[in-house]
Amino acid sequence: MKSKCQQTRIKNMTKKIIFIMAAFCSLQVRAAVQSPESDAVRCMSLYEGFELFQPLQPSYLDGVIVPVHGSGNWFVSMAGGVTAFLGTPLGCEDLFGRIKPSYSLAVGKWFTPAVGARINYSGLQFKDCMLSTQNYHHVHADLMWNLLGSRYAKQDKVRWGLSPFAGVGLVHNATNGNNPFALSYGIQGQYRFSQRVSAIVELSGMTTFQDFDGYGRVNRLGDHMLTLSAGLAFHIGKVGWKRAVDAVPYIRQNELLTDYSNTLSEKNRQYAKSLDMDRRTLAELKKILEIEGLLDTYSHLFDVDEDSGRSTYPKNNYSGLNSLRARLRNRNWDGKSLLEGQKASDEIHEGSLQDSCDSVNAPSKVGDGTTNESDRFMAADDTSFMQQGSGCIGSPIFFFFKLGTSQLTDASQLINLEELARVAKRHRLTIKVTGAADSATGTPAINDSLSISRASYIIAELKRLGIPENAIVSFSRGGIADYTPAVEANRHTKVELFLSNIEEIKE
Repeated sequence: MKSKCQQTRIKNMTKKIIFIMAAFCSLQVRAAVQSPESDAVRCMSLYEGFELFQPLQPSYLDGVIVPVHGSGNWFVSMAGGVTAFLGTPLGCEDLFGRIKPSYSLAVGKWFTPAVGARINYSGLQFKDCMLSTQNYHHVHADLMWNLLGSRYAKQDKVRWGLSPFAGVGLVHNATNGNNPFALSYGIQGQYRFSQRVSAIVELSGMTTFQDFDGYGRVNRLGDHMLTLSAGLAFHIGKVGWKRAVDAVPYIRQNELLTDYSNTLSEKNRQYAKSLDMDRRTLAELKKILEIEGLLDTYSHLFDVDEDSGRSTYPKNNYSGLNSLRARLRNRNWDGKSLLEGQKASDEIHEGSLQDSCDSVNAPSKVGDGTTNESDRFMAADDTSFMQQGSGCIGSPIFFFFKLGTSQLTDASQLINLEELARVAKRHRLTIKVTGAADSATGTPAINDSLSISRASYIIAELKRLGIPENAIVSFSRGGIADYTPAVEANRHTKVELFLSNIEEIKE
C-alpha cells in the first residue's frame, strides 16, 4: 500500500515537472521570436535627410532642345528678287533674257531648332516661251529643315542657318486664268543680326504643268520657274531655345523625400504614443502623491511653463539664490564669510528657498495660533538689513556675449534668467541690469553701443518673462578691462537683485 502511494506521488511530481519545463520552454520561444517594440526611440542619422533637402544641379538630356515657350518662335519674312521662267516649249531666249522681277511674303514657325514650316506667297511677272510678259501668283506651304539646328545643343546663340525646303501649292496665271498644281523647293540661308531680326537669301524653284503659260501639253509636268531673292525675317512672340532638363534625378529625389516623410510620420506617431503614455503616468503619479499627502511638496514637478508649454522641471540652482536664502535666514551674516556648518559647495533646493522667502514675508505662528513676536522682529530686522546700503541680494548673475554682438555665447544661460525673474516677481524685487564690453577690442564708441545693446537684450527678455518696466534699472559701462587675461569675461551683462526702490539704486 505504501509503495503504491509513493509511486502515485512520484508520477504526479513528474507530470508537474514536465509541465513546468514545457511552459518555461514556450516562454523562451515566444521571447526569442518577439519583435522589438515598434515605438522604441532609436538614434537616427540626419545626414541623409539633410542631403535630400539640398537643391539639385540640373542635368540635361543629350542633344534635346525645346522652345523657351511652347507657342513661340514665329517669324514673318519679306523678300524681293528676280524670276526666270523655263517652260515647255522653252523658246529661243537665254536665261538672262527671261529674268523678270518678283517678291515674296511668308509666315512660319520653327517647332525645333531644326524643323519648321511656313506659308509663302510669291508673284509678279514672267516671260513665256514666246517672250511675252504674263502675271502670276504662287501660294505654297513648305516644310523646312535647318541643317545647322543641332548647334543649339552646344551653344546658346547660333547666328547662321541653312534650310532646304519643299512644299506644295497652287500657281495662278493672271493672264490666261490657269490654276495648276505646283511643287515648290529650294534652299534658304539665314544670318541672325539680333534675337528678333535675320537676313535671308533664298534660291527656290517651282514646277507645274506644261500648259501653265498657255503652251505645251495638258497634264504633263514641264514648266519651271527659278527665283533668287533676298530680304529680312522678323521673329515675333517668345523667341529662343533651351536644353531639355533630365527629370529622372528629380523624380528619384521626390521618391526619396516621400519615403523620408513617411519615416518621419511614423516616428512622430511613435513619439506621440510615448508622450501620451508619459502623460498618463504623470497623472497616476500625481494621484498617488495626492493620496499620500505629498502633492504640495512635489507640486513644482508638475508645473508647466505657459510660454513654452514645457515642464519647468528640473530647476537650476546657483550661488545667487543660495546667498539670497542665507541672507534671509541669517540677519548677522557679513556677506563674506561662510555660515556656520555650511560648506562652499552646498546647494539649496528650490523648495527650501521658497520656504525661507515665505518666512520673511509672513510672521510665524506658535502652537496656540498666535504670532511669535520675536520671529516677527527678526524678519523685520532681516529685511531692513538688506534695504540698507548699496549691496545687492546675493551674488550678481553674469550673462556672456559673443564678440562684437548682442548674442549669448550659450542660449542655455536664459534658464538662469527665468529663475531670477521668478524670484523677483515673487518677492517684488528691483532688478539692476548693467551692460559691458571688452575694451581690448573695438573703439570706445562701438563698445558703448555694444554695452547698451547687451543690456537692452536682457531687459527685453525680463519684460517677456513678466517683469514690469518700473522694476528694472539699466546701466552701461562701455568698454572695461576688469577681467584679465580672460578678456571674454568682459563681454557681459550683469544682473543684480535689490530690495531698495529703483530711485535708491546707483551705479
